[in-house]
Amino acid sequence: GGAGPRPETTDEREEDPYAVLGLEPGASREEVKAAYRRLVAQYHPDKVNHLGKEFQDLAHRRLIQIQRAYQHLTGRMRRFWRRGT
Repeated sequence: GGAGPRPETTDEREEDPYAVLGLEPGASREEVKAAYRRLVAQYHPDKVNHLGKEFQDLAHRRLIQIQRAYQHLTGRMRRFWRRGT
């Protein structure tokens, strides 16, 4: 029973870019940019260089996910954003 198993994957193709950035679907361009900047600052190598290699590697993988999510959303939504600009 229950809601069913959740996949335990970190495959970026299956990651919801909104979830990666901590946003609700349909977030505005400004919200996407703000979340991206906040997360990049948090996981930036300069912020984690005092931690062990394991944490640095984790932060690096997370940063890649964040960058891919941002690129996915900005590339996908660019045509909608241009209308309002």
